[in-house]
Amino acid sequence: MGVQFEVVDVAYPYVCAVYRCPCGAVAASHGDGAATPPPNWLDRPAADGSDELVLCPHCAQVARERGA
Repeated sequence: MGVQFEVVDVAYPYVCAVYRCPCGAVAASHGDGAATPPPNWLDRPAADGSDELVLCPHCAQVARERGA
């Protein structure tokens, strides 16, 4: 799974999204920005159609170069 959404259990709960790249890179977004991947991260359908896939900036650049 490329992204995992959770509600943080604190006095003022908010949504937290953890984005994981297949290479192991991780980034998090909070609140209103949780539904959007972090800047320079690529969001696209997975090749097998099972889930969406998010790629870190480095892997996104590699994917763009391969697709060009």
